[in-house]
Amino acid sequence: MRSRGVLAVTAVVAVVFQAVVPALPEWLGRTISDSLIALALGFAAVTYLRRIRIEESRRARIAVTVGAVSAASWSLANLLFLIDELTTPTFLITPASVLSVVAALLLPLGVHLMAPPVPGAERYRRLIDVAAVSGAVYALTWLYVLAPTRDQGSDGMTYGFATLLVAPEVVAASVALVTMSRNLPTRAGRAPRMLGAAAVVLALTAMLSLRSNADGRPWYNLGAGAGYLLAAAMIAVASRMATPKSEPAGTKRMISGGWAFLPYVPILLAVGASALEQIRLGRLDAVLVWVLLVTFLLVLVRQFITVAIVGRLAVTLERKQAELAHQADHDALTGLPNRSYFHRAGAELVVAGPASSMVLLLDLDGFKPVNDELGHAAGDEVLIAVAARLRAAIRPADLVARLGGDEFVLILADLDAEETGLAVAHRILDSIGDPIPVLGTTVKIGGSVGLTVSRPGETLDSLVRKADAAMYAAKSAGKGAIRRFVPSVAVAN
Repeated sequence: MRSRGVLAVTAVVAVVFQAVVPALPEWLGRTISDSLIALALGFAAVTYLRRIRIEESRRARIAVTVGAVSAASWSLANLLFLIDELTTPTFLITPASVLSVVAALLLPLGVHLMAPPVPGAERYRRLIDVAAVSGAVYALTWLYVLAPTRDQGSDGMTYGFATLLVAPEVVAASVALVTMSRNLPTRAGRAPRMLGAAAVVLALTAMLSLRSNADGRPWYNLGAGAGYLLAAAMIAVASRMATPKSEPAGTKRMISGGWAFLPYVPILLAVGASALEQIRLGRLDAVLVWVLLVTFLLVLVRQFITVAIVGRLAVTLERKQAELAHQADHDALTGLPNRSYFHRAGAELVVAGPASSMVLLLDLDGFKPVNDELGHAAGDEVLIAVAARLRAAIRPADLVARLGGDEFVLILADLDAEETGLAVAHRILDSIGDPIPVLGTTVKIGGSVGLTVSRPGETLDSLVRKADAAMYAAKSAGKGAIRRFVPSVAVAN
């Protein structure tokens, strides 16, 4: 709120100054303007200098250093202009003009550095944005500043000199608009956006001043008197705002609400202004046509890059979604379906086939000593090896899952006979009974299997409970056994 208050007061002062400056002698108006601008930018330079040591990141320190040099250059330039107004020598105009150009060139660099860095392909898209916006801003400048300067130059103002003065302002405004369009943090993003707005105001004011000169009007005409004061005040306010923290790359940087469309504003204005020029004169200057063509080509290239980025992000998102879906349904260690997936897919498998299904519950024998003696890494290797052997023992239409710990469950679907399922159970025990290489040695484990055959209308939960009861019966029988569930008793096979 304090920054807004300062800006509001400055805006009022600028409007009042713009209103009264026509009644003042020209030297007095320039003296007041130069004095206020030098004070505001001197304050900004000192503030930035004090912040160099307290900024945390190297990029932030460079940003405030650039801000200090830019503000100091502009402040010194206006002091030289002020001295020139109050004294007879005129040789100070040249160094003052050079310092003004330096400040204008450094301002967009400071705006860019004040914002967090742009990653990857997005960096190239932003460069194309700056080039396209520069083309649009130049087209507007050509229509309303450069062409009139070429045709009506006065007071020694030449077309080439006007172009030289306008070029850094065009770049500054373009960099500012592109930086402001990024999805910056809400509070910390105020600094680069404030500096960006100051660069735009400064560029617009400089162009209005050149247009006034070309038309032979007073220097303060078309709002130039208020514009420089307002831009200087905005830089002074921005010097006290926090620097945004670097943030990780994300897709949100590509589209950030209304701000994302800011670079298109000068492009639309350039199109509209060119259309009006065509209606008014029936033709367009060759320079303007070529600038517009190059600008539209850059916009097209930018859209191609955007489509490529969005397409890559879509592919990445699809892959991530598939990975997350797989992780949600599968055991991280063995890669087998987990308990959740088993109950969801197993229920469909049991009721889908016309024939009976068999549920087998396997609990490893001798697994705990492996964990205790060789460690959990060895235990993990055993579980991975068992999972691979279980996959090899079943058909593609069957299902095997890890319920947790050293407990596994299988569904053999559409069995033509119960003996087929019993043969699979024996094959499983024989397979996991083979030695397993683990951490440079071999271990041998076994397993106990409980099984049950589905009946019409029976649920998967009921089958698992029966297989679990049969498995405990196998454990009680001395392990390494297979037991089939029957009511009241699990019998040996």
